[in-house]
Amino acid sequence: MRISLDGRNTIGGLILRHIYWCLVVAGLSGCTGWSSERLIYDRDDVRIGIEADPSVSRAKQPVANAHPAQVMTEDIKTLLGVIKVSGWSGTIAGIFATPRPVSLLTEAQLNQFSSPLSEAFAQAGPNERVFFSLPKPEVHYSEDRTSGALFLRGRYLHVVVTDHSSVIQADTAGGDAKDIRDTKGMKLWIAKPAVEATVPDAEEPRWAPFETVHISLNIKQVLASGSAPSSAHISRESDNRQLRKQGSPPKQELENQIHELTNSNLELRERLNDLTEDMKRLRLELDQTKSTTTPSRKNVIP
Repeated sequence: MRISLDGRNTIGGLILRHIYWCLVVAGLSGCTGWSSERLIYDRDDVRIGIEADPSVSRAKQPVANAHPAQVMTEDIKTLLGVIKVSGWSGTIAGIFATPRPVSLLTEAQLNQFSSPLSEAFAQAGPNERVFFSLPKPEVHYSEDRTSGALFLRGRYLHVVVTDHSSVIQADTAGGDAKDIRDTKGMKLWIAKPAVEATVPDAEEPRWAPFETVHISLNIKQVLASGSAPSSAHISRESDNRQLRKQGSPPKQELENQIHELTNSNLELRERLNDLTEDMKRLRLELDQTKSTTTPSRKNVIP
């Protein structure tokens, strides 16, 4: 089928041209203009909304996301707060230095955008996911952004990241649009004490092409471990205060440990000396045994 693009200044021409480009890019990133994409938050270059989930249509067996879902803003902060991302532009940078993981979203972003993300989960359908596109924080202008999508399915929160503002955008030479295949070497991490979920093969989403940077969280496990760092911190602070009140015992305990190590060192040295003496005695006995067992050589008269 051939679509004529004549009459570009007419309404019909504009519609035909839009349909044409949608057909061209449908196999890669989808035609968002004719999709069910709905914006929940669109302010100050921040876009949070709902879109069709390609992993649903690509699944071999019928699947559905656990949407709409009531997710508290504090839970969203905890879940997204444990996700780290690292990456670089191009492959050469990774040869000379290991990329340092940084938070997927800053604390300010979590505080500001957890509410619209919660609202998006409440409005999303079983075949949809929540997407986000955020500008680089604390700068007036930058083409680098943080973007990705989230969806709940079963016990898991699945997260896919398509770009992150901490990784400088590669130079496309000529101002061309970003190549969707360029993931900047990104990798996602989970900050301890939380851990990445091990999703069974039967429950692993069939990710869309080029959505290779993704990670999954067991929701209950992460939320259960969310207060662990603060509790441990409080416990350590309490121990430190107790030690400061006690005053001298920590120093005395350290001196006792040094004394014990010194005694152990002396004992080891004595054992080493005993072993050395034993070795000398054995060597002497061996030499004497050889001298008594070696036959005497007879003089042979030619």
